Amino acid sequence: MIYLRTIVTTFLALLLYATATAQVFDNVSIDDASSVCSIAQDEQGILWFGSDNGLYSYDGYRTIPHNTNTDGTAINSRIHCIHFINNKLYMATERGLMMYDVKTGRYAAQPERVKGDTRAVTYYGGRLWFGGAQGLLSCNLQMDDIRVESKTLHNVYSLLATKHGLLVGTISGLTLLRHGKPAMPIRIGDGEQPLVNALLGDGSAAWIGTEGALYRYDGQQLKAIPALAGNSIKSLATYGDLIYAGTDNGLYTYNKLNGTTSHALHDSRSPRTIANNIVWAVYTDRWGNLWAGTDQGVSDIKRHRVFNYIPLSDITQTGDGNCLHLIYRSADGRLWLGGSNGLISYNATRGFMPDNTADVAWYRQNSATHYMSHNRVRRVYSDRDGTVIICTDHGLNIYNPATRQMRNIIVTDRSRRYSTAWAYDIVDDGKGRYWISSYMGGVFVVDKYRLLSASTPAIIADRHYLKELQGIHVWQLVADGRGYVWARMYNSGLDRINIRTMKVDHIVGKDNKVNTICTDRKGNLWVAMQGEVRCYRANGKTQSYNIEGYNDNAMLCEVEGNIWVMMGQDCCILNPDGSSTCFSVPGFRPLAIWYDRPSRHVLLGGNDAIVAVPIANVHNIGAKDKPHPFLLSALMVDGKPYTPDGGAATYLSEITLTSRQNNLSFLLSDLPMSGRQPRMYAYRLEGADRHWQYLHGERQEISYSALPSGKYTLEVREVDGLGKAQGMVYQLQVTILPPWYLSIWAKALYLLAVIALIVWAVNFYMIRRRLREEREAKEQVMKESAARSAFFDNLSRQLKQPLGTLFGSVLGMLHDEKDSGGVRRLEQMRRDVVEMNTLVYKALDMQTVAHSSDKPAMATIDIADFCRRAADDARIRYGKKLDIDYRTDAPTAYISIDVVGMQPMLDELIAFAADNRKADAPITLSVGSAEDKTSVSVDIPGMTIAKGDMPFVFNRYYSATGSKQQAGGNTLALIHEFAEHNGGVATIETGDNGTTVGMTFESAHTASAHNPNILGSAAAAKTHDVDSIDARLLAKITQAVEEHVADSDFNVTRLQETLGLGSKLLYRKVKQMTGKTPVEFIRQIRMQRAAILLRAGRFSVSEVMYMVGFSNSSYFSKCFQKAYGITPAAWSTGTRK
Repeated sequence: MIYLRTIVTTFLALLLYATATAQVFDNVSIDDASSVCSIAQDEQGILWFGSDNGLYSYDGYRTIPHNTNTDGTAINSRIHCIHFINNKLYMATERGLMMYDVKTGRYAAQPERVKGDTRAVTYYGGRLWFGGAQGLLSCNLQMDDIRVESKTLHNVYSLLATKHGLLVGTISGLTLLRHGKPAMPIRIGDGEQPLVNALLGDGSAAWIGTEGALYRYDGQQLKAIPALAGNSIKSLATYGDLIYAGTDNGLYTYNKLNGTTSHALHDSRSPRTIANNIVWAVYTDRWGNLWAGTDQGVSDIKRHRVFNYIPLSDITQTGDGNCLHLIYRSADGRLWLGGSNGLISYNATRGFMPDNTADVAWYRQNSATHYMSHNRVRRVYSDRDGTVIICTDHGLNIYNPATRQMRNIIVTDRSRRYSTAWAYDIVDDGKGRYWISSYMGGVFVVDKYRLLSASTPAIIADRHYLKELQGIHVWQLVADGRGYVWARMYNSGLDRINIRTMKVDHIVGKDNKVNTICTDRKGNLWVAMQGEVRCYRANGKTQSYNIEGYNDNAMLCEVEGNIWVMMGQDCCILNPDGSSTCFSVPGFRPLAIWYDRPSRHVLLGGNDAIVAVPIANVHNIGAKDKPHPFLLSALMVDGKPYTPDGGAATYLSEITLTSRQNNLSFLLSDLPMSGRQPRMYAYRLEGADRHWQYLHGERQEISYSALPSGKYTLEVREVDGLGKAQGMVYQLQVTILPPWYLSIWAKALYLLAVIALIVWAVNFYMIRRRLREEREAKEQVMKESAARSAFFDNLSRQLKQPLGTLFGSVLGMLHDEKDSGGVRRLEQMRRDVVEMNTLVYKALDMQTVAHSSDKPAMATIDIADFCRRAADDARIRYGKKLDIDYRTDAPTAYISIDVVGMQPMLDELIAFAADNRKADAPITLSVGSAEDKTSVSVDIPGMTIAKGDMPFVFNRYYSATGSKQQAGGNTLALIHEFAEHNGGVATIETGDNGTTVGMTFESAHTASAHNPNILGSAAAAKTHDVDSIDARLLAKITQAVEEHVADSDFNVTRLQETLGLGSKLLYRKVKQMTGKTPVEFIRQIRMQRAAILLRAGRFSVSEVMYMVGFSNSSYFSKCFQKAYGITPAAWSTGTRK
């Protein structure tokens, strides 16, 4: 009995394993999460996985996390259950009941009362019911109006709304809640009530999964399902007559009609089994696909598969791999799978899978039982007689069907230099000859009988083609049945050989890359080139099909009158009627294609697997066909999921992003789990792409980096068999806002700035032009002024000498004349000469006179008589306004002096005294002589000069405190400069009663009794320090300004640089010495200079303006009027009157 039980158990285990392995799963892994505890699907078809690390969506290509709240906090709790209502996911999690709005892409605020470990949630009676460790509660869909529904039910694990009421599964059994009625416990068995993990309704009954069994409840009685006894049922799902049960021992499928059970377990040897044996969740989607959430991600079984993926291990029952480059069915019904690791052969009379796995033979170079000359298989060929010949990288291998062994043979040319050591292809021309192509050997023609009956490992070909061809590397041969053998060179060139005449024609030049060639049932030759398929028809015509967007190596295959063009993962089907269609094989890279007529499958070879495409599943897609569902499952910005403010990207037709959000990835999906024929797509981002781009490969993802700001339109269209974009399946408006510095307001600001810059530039240009014109005008005026000044100076110099001689002669004649009548005439003459001298003096610039380097016109005169007569002239000039006393201690006193300059100097000194004397007080003009010195002085009663002013009294632009100066400048400075110019000394003495100003010169000869008081006062005046350090500094400052008085750019800074003084020191010193700032002092010098020039009447106002360093007439007039209370023009006019 024990032995029999063992046999039965073993048989059932093998049967169960065979049933389990028959189920083919696709596995989906999730980054940062392992266990998937709950699954749901939204209205668009997107699947949602609740994991141990939060919520994820799945679009058939990728999982996308949704684990961040609106405030940026992570939401990564375990999600036990998901219920989908009105585009909202209500989730029972470890943190309580949570709601995620699919349309807005955001979590709702979680009320405090729904927090706590929650295991189950469902919709019943217009309310949301949820339960967990805290008991059973309900709320409305807004997650408020929360109330406790039962105080006795605790540790709720599952909920199910039925027509009988609400079933509540807890840790201690099952309870039915009905409206208005007390809770009704439902007994499960006779013992202790088990934990109810899962509840499922199939429309007629409820299925109850517990820790140990599966039950069916129809509202009346509870029935156990013995086949699943002993299993911990964690989850349940249904489809049709099938019940799926997820356990901790794999996935069970129970058939309700016949009671049979299948069991899916994880097998580490196969990637197509369920990912893990612990199955937390099972779910069937709207298309009938089964999804199982395990401890290692999600596994799914597709209900409707367009393609069948067959791992090589399912065929060979080994773990060895092979990169399959060819698939072929020979005339005896055997399938041959060849690649880089040998050749696999087996009988397949009931399809394309082995009839018997024990019959599978693997031919390899190192095999003791199934030897072949080389592991690299290039071609398997079965001729009209059924003979199978294999081309390898070490010659030909002739297959013996009786022994199932290979015999190696090599064909050479007569010179034995070229051979089929690398045999690439072989064809039978129907004339009893084999044509064999080789790498580096050309094409060999040999008699069939000689080859097959050869007893030696090498034979000589009957004919050899080498130089006649476009290349020595011949990759492929095709016999078209119309008397031609076509030879495709390695990568480039196509030749045609007439098998009757043996003539070679070059059909496609070597400059064109040829990927592959094939013939159809009508004898037409099809040639695949880059982006083009060309058909050489039997009637001699040629037709070309341009396939846009494809440059990949193409493979051709004739399938029931149609030509399949396989390019990468995409396939274009060209129909005889001129129409075309296309589809894609996601996730698989075909390397070989073969139409298996017995099974009506197109077999695609690849790396360690084949994909079988039932041709019944592939149909032409017409313009009237409804397009696939196509959506944007997620938008990635800088590599991270991004949810716009307007809601989830899936539901939006337009999005707006900031300037920094310009690295975009659009994750697209056509929901491949829907079971429809996968289509090909082209996309274009209008505004960035000029041409259509094509979506190749498994992941439908479009990425753009560093997009500039602007408006874009993403368009995705289906592609027809010729690669042309046709019907629109998706469109999205994308706006990338400009950065702040390119916004409309910034641009307006820039425009204003540009306008301002233009205005400034125009003004600058105008100002520069005006300044240039002013400079040119100034230069012209200065040139003219200099010429005029030179003229007057020259004229004055020419007049001064005769005038001085005349003046001295008249004075001498007056001194000698005794006749009163002669005296009167000479006096009148003297006065005329004085008047003339005054006019000449006024015509000269006194500043120029004082600084002139010309030797003065010296004349020896009696200064006592000269001064007496000057006093008489002043009395006449002033009348009663001024009393002038004249005193002298010598009747005669002769000095050698510039008589022309002495007269105006005395006039200036008398005028100065008149202006500064005490009111009504007389002034005294004195001449004294002592010790060979003669002095001329004027006493000014009432005028007092402060001791602090004394060092600066002889500075031309200094005004002593309380003194009145002429507008032309400092009279004392003029006296000082005149005295020095004539070899004398200016003196000044001040006291409480008045001030005495004088000049002392060397005596020529004197006839008088000395008056020591007069000379002594002059000598005493010299004791005052008028040559102090500050006086010399002020003189230096004055000289620097005078030297640059015509320079309009000369300012305080330039003055500092000239003197080598700091700004603070210069300011302090000038302020201390003059009471003015340096700026004011420079302006004063300019104004006084202008006043002198205007008073002379030699220059116009504009000329004077330029000569004193001004460029703007209004500003000059303003400064002058401020200094003298009268305009320059009025001043100039007044001085000429």
